[in-house]
Amino acid sequence: MMELTPSLTVQLVSCTAACVGFAYWFNVKGIQVMYAGIGAFFTWLVYALLYNAGYSNFLATLVGSIFVAAYAQVMARVNKAPATIFQTVCVFPLVPGPNLYYMMYCIVMEKHETAVSEAVTLLVTCLGIALGFIVVEILNKYIFRLLFRAKA
Repeated sequence: MMELTPSLTVQLVSCTAACVGFAYWFNVKGIQVMYAGIGAFFTWLVYALLYNAGYSNFLATLVGSIFVAAYAQVMARVNKAPATIFQTVCVFPLVPGPNLYYMMYCIVMEKHETAVSEAVTLLVTCLGIALGFIVVEILNKYIFRLLFRAKA
């Protein structure tokens, strides 16, 4: 696969700008746009640092999506807004669009081995995102259950 820019700074700036654009496109209002952009910035930073340190795509995506889900929960409470607003925008850097494109391209070009490889990467990345969200949701549920019992 081709790497478009090796500079982490350019990746972070472009990722943040793109996600702020998506936030506006999804009608996110006011200061929440800035919080969504900050979340996207740190999501890509977490992913890039782990991936560049030699961790697998799955693990880097998993940790990145755990960050997204936790950040969305915190921002939802800070802004008194649904966590979905922040989760939707902040997860965009992790979405495996290029893998889907290359998988479909390889199917059309009849390069089946490469298509299968891209499909596996696509599925593993989607699994990492889903598992990260599930981990935070389960932890959130049990933490609040324990806090509720402690108050009672």
